[in-house]
Amino acid sequence: MPTILVTGGSGMLGQHLVPMLKENGHVVQSPSRLELDLTDAEATLNFFEDNPIDVVIHCAAYVSGIASSQTIKHHSLDQNTAMGLNLIRACVRNGILRLINVGSATVYPNEASQPLSESSIGNGLLEGPIEGYALSKYVVYRACVMANEQHNVSYKTVLPCNLFGPYDNFSLETGHMLPAILHRMHQAKQSNHAPVTIWGDGTAKREFLYAPDLADFLCFAIENFEAVPEVMNVGSGLEISVNEMHRHMANVIGYSGEFKHDLDKPVGRPRRCLDLQYQQDLGWSPKTPFKQALESTYDFLLSSLL
Repeated sequence: MPTILVTGGSGMLGQHLVPMLKENGHVVQSPSRLELDLTDAEATLNFFEDNPIDVVIHCAAYVSGIASSQTIKHHSLDQNTAMGLNLIRACVRNGILRLINVGSATVYPNEASQPLSESSIGNGLLEGPIEGYALSKYVVYRACVMANEQHNVSYKTVLPCNLFGPYDNFSLETGHMLPAILHRMHQAKQSNHAPVTIWGDGTAKREFLYAPDLADFLCFAIENFEAVPEVMNVGSGLEISVNEMHRHMANVIGYSGEFKHDLDKPVGRPRRCLDLQYQQDLGWSPKTPFKQALESTYDFLLSSLL
Protein backbone atom coordinates (compact mmCIF):
# COMPACT_ATOMS: atom_id res chain seq x y z
CA MET A 1 0.00 0.00 0.00
CA PRO A 2 1.27 3.52 -0.78
CA THR A 3 2.02 5.95 2.03
CA ILE A 4 -0.54 8.77 1.97
CA LEU A 5 0.12 12.22 3.39
CA VAL A 6 -3.07 13.92 4.58
CA THR A 7 -2.67 17.63 5.27
CA GLY A 8 -5.16 19.15 7.66
CA GLY A 9 -5.57 15.84 9.47
CA SER A 10 -6.81 17.58 12.61
CA GLY A 11 -9.56 19.46 10.76
CA MET A 12 -13.16 18.38 10.32
CA LEU A 13 -12.60 16.47 7.08
CA GLY A 14 -9.21 15.10 8.11
CA GLN A 15 -10.52 13.61 11.34
CA HIS A 16 -12.95 11.50 9.32
CA LEU A 17 -10.61 10.74 6.43
CA VAL A 18 -7.52 9.53 8.29
CA PRO A 19 -9.30 6.69 10.16
CA MET A 20 -11.08 5.59 6.97
CA LEU A 21 -7.81 5.38 5.03
CA LYS A 22 -6.21 3.37 7.83
CA GLU A 23 -9.21 1.03 7.97
CA ASN A 24 -8.66 0.44 4.24
CA GLY A 25 -5.10 -0.66 4.95
CA HIS A 26 -3.22 2.48 3.93
CA VAL A 27 -0.17 3.83 5.71
CA VAL A 28 -1.10 7.42 6.60
CA GLN A 29 0.91 10.40 7.72
CA SER A 30 -1.14 13.28 9.14
CA PRO A 31 1.31 15.72 10.76
CA SER A 32 0.08 18.52 12.99
CA ARG A 33 0.81 22.13 12.08
CA LEU A 34 3.71 22.07 14.55
CA GLU A 35 5.17 19.15 12.59
CA LEU A 36 4.41 20.60 9.14
CA ASP A 37 3.68 24.30 8.68
CA LEU A 38 2.63 24.48 5.05
CA THR A 39 2.95 28.27 5.01
CA ASP A 40 6.72 27.78 5.49
CA ALA A 41 8.14 26.85 2.07
CA GLU A 42 11.49 25.57 3.36
CA ALA A 43 9.94 23.53 6.15
CA THR A 44 7.53 21.95 3.67
CA LEU A 45 10.35 20.95 1.32
CA ASN A 46 12.34 19.52 4.24
CA PHE A 47 9.38 17.45 5.43
CA PHE A 48 9.01 15.83 2.02
CA GLU A 49 12.72 15.12 1.82
CA ASP A 50 12.72 13.49 5.25
CA ASN A 51 9.58 11.34 4.95
CA PRO A 52 8.45 8.59 2.55
CA ILE A 53 5.36 9.86 0.72
CA ASP A 54 3.67 8.33 -2.31
CA VAL A 55 0.31 10.16 -2.52
CA VAL A 56 -0.94 13.44 -1.04
CA ILE A 57 -4.48 14.47 -0.10
CA HIS A 58 -4.52 18.18 0.61
CA CYS A 59 -7.30 19.00 3.10
CA ALA A 60 -5.60 21.78 5.07
CA ALA A 61 -7.29 25.17 4.78
CA TYR A 62 -7.84 28.38 6.64
CA VAL A 63 -11.63 28.78 6.66
CA SER A 64 -14.31 30.96 8.23
CA GLY A 65 -18.00 31.71 7.84
CA ILE A 66 -19.52 34.58 5.92
CA ALA A 67 -19.90 36.57 9.15
CA SER A 68 -16.12 36.98 9.47
CA SER A 69 -14.82 36.27 5.97
CA GLN A 70 -15.31 39.87 4.83
CA THR A 71 -12.82 41.13 7.43
CA ILE A 72 -10.08 38.56 6.75
CA LYS A 73 -10.03 38.46 2.95
CA HIS A 74 -6.29 39.04 2.59
CA HIS A 75 -5.33 36.67 5.40
CA SER A 76 -7.48 33.91 3.89
CA LEU A 77 -6.01 34.51 0.43
CA ASP A 78 -2.46 34.64 1.78
CA GLN A 79 -2.63 31.56 4.02
CA ASN A 80 -4.48 29.23 1.66
CA THR A 81 -2.48 30.22 -1.42
CA ALA A 82 0.83 29.82 0.43
CA MET A 83 -0.13 26.38 1.76
CA GLY A 84 -1.27 25.11 -1.61
CA LEU A 85 1.62 26.45 -3.67
CA ASN A 86 4.27 25.34 -1.15
CA LEU A 87 2.75 21.86 -1.10
CA ILE A 88 2.60 21.56 -4.90
CA ARG A 89 6.20 22.76 -5.20
CA ALA A 90 7.36 20.18 -2.65
CA CYS A 91 5.44 17.42 -4.45
CA VAL A 92 6.96 18.32 -7.83
CA ARG A 93 10.52 18.55 -6.48
CA ASN A 94 10.23 15.21 -4.69
CA GLY A 95 8.69 13.28 -7.54
CA ILE A 96 5.20 12.84 -6.05
CA LEU A 97 3.08 11.82 -9.02
CA ARG A 98 -0.39 11.76 -7.44
CA LEU A 99 -2.16 14.45 -5.42
CA ILE A 100 -5.81 15.11 -4.61
CA ASN A 101 -6.43 18.76 -3.83
CA VAL A 102 -9.63 19.40 -1.87
CA GLY A 103 -10.87 22.69 -3.29
CA SER A 104 -14.21 24.43 -2.87
CA ALA A 105 -17.32 25.26 -4.88
CA THR A 106 -16.60 28.91 -4.06
CA VAL A 107 -14.33 28.93 -7.14
CA TYR A 108 -17.41 29.30 -9.35
CA PRO A 109 -18.08 32.77 -10.78
CA ASN A 110 -21.00 34.79 -9.45
CA GLU A 111 -22.83 34.70 -12.76
CA ALA A 112 -22.19 31.06 -13.64
CA SER A 113 -25.33 29.21 -14.73
CA GLN A 114 -26.88 26.62 -12.43
CA PRO A 115 -26.20 23.81 -11.84
CA LEU A 116 -22.52 24.79 -11.63
CA SER A 117 -20.49 22.91 -14.23
CA GLU A 118 -16.71 22.52 -14.08
CA SER A 119 -16.46 24.12 -17.53
CA SER A 120 -17.51 27.51 -16.09
CA ILE A 121 -14.58 27.83 -13.67
CA GLY A 122 -12.58 30.97 -14.39
CA ASN A 123 -15.25 32.64 -16.50
CA GLY A 124 -16.19 35.53 -14.23
CA LEU A 125 -15.82 37.40 -10.95
CA LEU A 126 -15.85 35.57 -7.64
CA GLU A 127 -18.28 36.13 -4.76
CA GLY A 128 -17.38 39.37 -2.96
CA PRO A 129 -17.65 38.51 0.75
CA ILE A 130 -15.57 35.33 0.37
CA GLU A 131 -13.37 36.52 -2.49
CA GLY A 132 -10.10 35.92 -0.62
CA TYR A 133 -10.90 32.29 0.14
CA ALA A 134 -12.41 31.65 -3.29
CA LEU A 135 -9.46 33.16 -5.14
CA SER A 136 -6.96 31.11 -3.13
CA LYS A 137 -8.82 27.92 -4.01
CA TYR A 138 -8.89 28.91 -7.67
CA VAL A 139 -5.14 29.65 -7.72
CA VAL A 140 -4.26 26.29 -6.14
CA TYR A 141 -6.54 24.45 -8.57
CA ARG A 142 -4.88 26.19 -11.53
CA ALA A 143 -1.44 25.44 -10.09
CA CYS A 144 -2.35 21.75 -10.10
CA VAL A 145 -3.40 21.99 -13.76
CA MET A 146 -0.17 23.74 -14.71
CA ALA A 147 1.94 21.23 -12.78
CA ASN A 148 0.23 18.44 -14.72
CA GLU A 149 1.04 20.15 -18.02
CA GLN A 150 4.66 20.96 -17.23
CA HIS A 151 5.83 18.08 -15.03
CA ASN A 152 3.80 15.08 -16.26
CA VAL A 153 2.21 14.50 -12.85
CA SER A 154 -1.43 13.77 -11.98
CA TYR A 155 -2.73 16.37 -9.53
CA LYS A 156 -6.51 16.41 -9.26
CA THR A 157 -8.95 18.80 -7.60
CA VAL A 158 -12.32 17.98 -6.08
CA LEU A 159 -14.84 20.75 -5.43
CA PRO A 160 -17.25 19.87 -2.62
CA CYS A 161 -20.39 21.79 -1.77
CA ASN A 162 -20.97 23.07 1.79
CA LEU A 163 -19.48 20.58 4.27
CA PHE A 164 -20.71 19.93 7.79
CA GLY A 165 -20.47 17.25 10.43
CA PRO A 166 -18.73 16.26 13.68
CA TYR A 167 -15.50 18.19 14.38
CA ASP A 168 -16.91 21.23 12.57
CA ASN A 169 -16.34 24.79 13.80
CA PHE A 170 -19.47 25.67 15.79
CA SER A 171 -18.29 29.17 16.71
CA LEU A 172 -21.01 31.80 16.54
CA GLU A 173 -18.46 34.28 15.16
CA THR A 174 -16.28 32.29 12.75
CA GLY A 175 -18.19 29.07 12.04
CA HIS A 176 -19.75 28.22 8.71
CA MET A 177 -23.47 28.77 8.28
CA LEU A 178 -24.88 25.39 9.28
CA PRO A 179 -22.82 24.67 12.42
CA ALA A 180 -23.07 28.28 13.64
CA ILE A 181 -26.86 28.29 13.24
CA LEU A 182 -27.12 24.88 14.91
CA HIS A 183 -25.25 26.25 17.91
CA ARG A 184 -27.28 29.46 17.96
CA MET A 185 -30.57 27.56 17.87
CA HIS A 186 -29.40 25.25 20.66
CA GLN A 187 -28.68 28.32 22.78
CA ALA A 188 -32.11 29.73 21.94
CA LYS A 189 -33.74 26.50 23.13
CA GLN A 190 -31.77 26.71 26.36
CA SER A 191 -33.02 30.31 26.74
CA ASN A 192 -36.68 29.28 26.93
CA HIS A 193 -37.00 29.01 23.14
CA ALA A 194 -35.99 32.60 22.43
CA PRO A 195 -36.52 33.88 18.86
CA VAL A 196 -33.90 32.91 16.25
CA THR A 197 -32.91 35.41 13.57
CA ILE A 198 -32.50 34.16 10.01
CA TRP A 199 -30.09 36.13 7.84
CA GLY A 200 -31.87 37.48 4.75
CA ASP A 201 -35.30 36.29 3.69
CA GLY A 202 -34.28 32.63 3.98
CA THR A 203 -34.89 31.75 0.34
CA ALA A 204 -31.19 31.33 -0.56
CA LYS A 205 -30.47 27.70 -1.38
CA ARG A 206 -27.41 25.61 -0.59
CA GLU A 207 -26.29 22.06 -1.21
CA PHE A 208 -24.86 20.33 1.87
CA LEU A 209 -22.55 17.32 2.11
CA TYR A 210 -21.80 15.37 5.28
CA ALA A 211 -18.04 15.40 5.91
CA PRO A 212 -17.76 11.60 6.45
CA ASP A 213 -19.35 11.17 3.00
CA LEU A 214 -16.67 13.36 1.41
CA ALA A 215 -14.05 11.31 3.27
CA ASP A 216 -15.65 8.19 1.79
CA PHE A 217 -15.41 9.73 -1.68
CA LEU A 218 -11.71 10.53 -1.20
CA CYS A 219 -11.05 6.92 -0.22
CA PHE A 220 -12.96 5.90 -3.34
CA ALA A 221 -10.90 8.34 -5.42
CA ILE A 222 -7.63 6.88 -4.16
CA GLU A 223 -8.76 3.41 -5.21
CA ASN A 224 -10.03 4.68 -8.60
CA PHE A 225 -7.49 7.42 -9.16
CA GLU A 226 -7.07 7.10 -12.92
CA ALA A 227 -10.82 7.40 -13.50
CA VAL A 228 -11.13 10.64 -11.53
CA PRO A 229 -11.08 13.73 -13.82
CA GLU A 230 -8.64 16.60 -13.33
CA VAL A 231 -11.35 18.66 -11.62
CA MET A 232 -14.78 17.55 -10.47
CA ASN A 233 -17.65 18.50 -8.22
CA VAL A 234 -18.63 16.37 -5.24
CA GLY A 235 -22.02 16.91 -3.68
CA SER A 236 -25.26 15.49 -2.34
CA GLY A 237 -27.56 16.72 -5.11
CA LEU A 238 -29.95 17.97 -2.39
CA GLU A 239 -30.72 21.70 -2.38
CA ILE A 240 -32.11 23.13 0.85
CA SER A 241 -33.25 26.71 1.42
CA VAL A 242 -32.07 28.54 4.52
CA ASN A 243 -35.64 28.55 5.82
CA GLU A 244 -35.94 24.78 5.28
CA MET A 245 -32.59 24.24 7.00
CA HIS A 246 -33.84 26.10 10.06
CA ARG A 247 -36.97 23.94 10.16
CA HIS A 248 -34.91 20.75 9.90
CA MET A 249 -32.69 21.96 12.75
CA ALA A 250 -35.69 22.87 14.89
CA ASN A 251 -37.03 19.32 14.52
CA VAL A 252 -33.69 17.77 15.45
CA ILE A 253 -33.01 20.11 18.38
CA GLY A 254 -36.58 20.25 19.67
CA TYR A 255 -36.76 24.02 19.28
CA SER A 256 -40.26 25.54 19.14
CA GLY A 257 -39.50 29.26 19.19
CA GLU A 258 -40.10 31.98 16.62
CA PHE A 259 -38.07 32.67 13.48
CA LYS A 260 -37.38 36.27 12.45
CA HIS A 261 -35.63 37.59 9.33
CA ASP A 262 -32.90 40.24 9.20
CA LEU A 263 -32.79 41.52 5.63
CA ASP A 264 -29.66 43.60 6.31
CA LYS A 265 -27.40 40.59 6.94
CA PRO A 266 -25.20 39.13 4.15
CA VAL A 267 -26.46 35.90 2.60
CA GLY A 268 -24.12 35.29 -0.34
CA ARG A 269 -25.39 34.17 -3.73
CA PRO A 270 -29.04 33.07 -3.92
CA ARG A 271 -28.22 29.59 -5.16
CA ARG A 272 -25.20 27.30 -5.39
CA CYS A 273 -26.04 23.90 -6.87
CA LEU A 274 -23.44 21.59 -8.39
CA ASP A 275 -23.54 19.65 -11.65
CA LEU A 276 -22.71 16.10 -10.49
CA GLN A 277 -22.35 14.40 -13.87
CA TYR A 278 -18.73 13.33 -13.26
CA GLN A 279 -19.65 11.97 -9.85
CA GLN A 280 -22.51 10.00 -11.34
CA ASP A 281 -20.26 8.68 -14.12
CA LEU A 282 -17.85 7.34 -11.49
CA GLY A 283 -20.70 5.50 -9.78
CA TRP A 284 -20.27 7.10 -6.36
CA SER A 285 -22.97 8.72 -4.25
CA PRO A 286 -23.16 9.87 -0.61
CA LYS A 287 -24.56 7.38 1.87
CA THR A 288 -25.95 9.55 4.68
CA PRO A 289 -29.45 11.11 4.57
CA PHE A 290 -29.50 14.79 5.57
CA LYS A 291 -31.63 14.27 8.70
CA GLN A 292 -29.34 11.53 9.98
CA ALA A 293 -26.26 13.66 9.27
CA LEU A 294 -27.82 16.63 11.06
CA GLU A 295 -28.66 14.47 14.10
CA SER A 296 -25.09 13.17 14.30
CA THR A 297 -23.73 16.69 14.02
CA TYR A 298 -26.01 17.95 16.78
CA ASP A 299 -25.04 15.01 19.01
CA PHE A 300 -21.40 15.99 18.53
CA LEU A 301 -22.17 19.61 19.41
CA LEU A 302 -23.91 18.49 22.61
CA SER A 303 -20.96 16.30 23.61
CA SER A 304 -18.54 19.15 22.98
CA LEU A 305 -20.53 21.45 25.27
CA LEU A 306 -20.40 19.07 28.24
